Order: sequence, then C-alpha cells, then structure tokens
Amino acid sequence: MEEGKFWRHHPLRFNQSSTDIFVLKLLTLSLFLTQASFALDSEIINFNTMKASFIQTIDGNGDVEISKTKGHLVVKRPELMLWHIKEPTERIIIFESGSILIFDPDLNQVIKTDVNQYEEANWIKILMSDSELNKSYKQYTEGTNSHMFIKYKPLINDSLMSTITIAMKGNLIDSIDIEHSQRQKIHIDLMDIEMNKMIDDGFFSDLIPNDAEVIE
Repeated sequence: MEEGKFWRHHPLRFNQSSTDIFVLKLLTLSLFLTQASFALDSEIINFNTMKASFIQTIDGNGDVEISKTKGHLVVKRPELMLWHIKEPTERIIIFESGSILIFDPDLNQVIKTDVNQYEEANWIKILMSDSELNKSYKQYTEGTNSHMFIKYKPLINDSLMSTITIAMKGNLIDSIDIEHSQRQKIHIDLMDIEMNKMIDDGFFSDLIPNDAEVIE
C-alpha cells in the first residue's frame, strides 16, 4: 500500500449497519458544529501545524457529566488532522480532505466514511482553516485581561444550530466550548501545545496498519 494514502484505496461509502456507527456519531457530535463553513481571523489563530493533548467532557442537562475522554490531536493545515483518544477506550480518528477513518486497535478494524454524511460537521474546518463563512453565522470577538474569545453564533433562531466559543490565550487555543439549547454541552481543554513543528504526511497513515479490516 502506498505510504500516506491508506484511505484513498477504498471508495467512500457509509455503512449504516456497522456496530461502531454509534461511536462515529458521538465523535461527530462532540467534534463538529452544525452545517456551515467558517473563516477564522488569521491574525488571532494563525498556524501551519499544531500538536496538543486534550481533555474533552460532555455534560447533559443540569451540567451532569456524561463522558470524559483524554488523548492528543495533531493538525496539519489545510487537509490533515489526528484525534487520538487514549482514555477510556483507545480510538484513532484521522480526517483528510473530507474523509474520516476511525481505527479500533483492539479489533484491528477501520470504519471509513465521508464527513458530509453528517449535519454537524464543521468544527474541524475551523482548525483546518476553511476559507468560507456561512451567512447563517456571525463571528465576533470578546476580550478579557487573560483571554480572547472567538464566538460563532447563529443569525437565526434554529434549535438545530450550535454556538461555539474558542478561547485564545496569547496565540494559542486554550479551550473550545460547543453549546446547544437541546443537546449536551461539550468542553475541550487543550494543553502542552506545540506550534509549527515539521510533520510528515506519513505520520498520519502510519498509525493504521495496512492489514486492518476496512468497513465502508
């Protein structure tokens, strides 16, 4: 298999019957926003690559914690991102130009699909510096002595749309909050951030064995 091109050997199809679809839906809920594209203020968030560890918590109604995951992420703009969950159950998720791979190391199995299968599919475009901004959202900033907050708020009252807030400390993303009136609140803390380090494309595909079973 050609190095760095693992997922390009299989046409993208969505398998609704897969037992890991629940995992994929939970991931897209916790990683992505509603269907829109975003353009970040390049003077506030400006990097070519980023590495960080994360702690993600999902709270339900009454701020009751539903789940907590820990791991690390790697972003290489404009096309590649790794979201590596290490706790409580290991999952390796790779995003590449609209494709998603979810690798289960215990089963040596990959679920492969297209991000456009999901309504909530744009938080990742923020980190990957998508150049378009949907007219249904307004972007504005607020500041305190310690942080700059970049907010994306729906222009219309739509119960399906989420509000996202990115907290910046200096030139680094400190945290991300996704709020929805009828869904869980998602909070992601980023730590140990490294910016603009050299990352080879093969780093991403090398995380998934060539003999892994692919479910499409």
